[in-house]
Amino acid sequence: MHHATPGAGRRIIFHVVLAAVVGVVVIAIFQAAQPALLEWAAADPQSTRARARLLIALLAAIVIAPVVGMAMYLGRLGSRIVRERRFPPEGLVLIRDVTVMRGPEAVRKGRVLQTAAVALVVVSVLMAVALWRLATLPAPP
Repeated sequence: MHHATPGAGRRIIFHVVLAAVVGVVVIAIFQAAQPALLEWAAADPQSTRARARLLIALLAAIVIAPVVGMAMYLGRLGSRIVRERRFPPEGLVLIRDVTVMRGPEAVRKGRVLQTAAVALVVVSVLMAVALWRLATLPAPP
């Protein structure tokens, strides 16, 4: 049995609330800045495409970075589970008690996490390609 870490639930709730507050603040900032961004993007017709590409690149970074970060975390966790042949791995912070799995069933769970990590990387590459294609569309006639 792998016992829950004392206080882990409160820390997780704190982090979720913090992430939600940061998200709301970022959305509010972008909504407040939207008129200025639209004016900036349309100010000079010669540089509108370059500015639009810059905004699309910024959007790509904001959207893709968390997906890649999650893929890295899942990949490392899956590798650690496979290496230790134990799920959950030793020292992992838990919010509730969990029965420890060992051997092939633990390795299977680790491989599932590694597969999820690869899928997230593929999705992030596809998102990057789609946004790149959007940024390089020819100008309308």
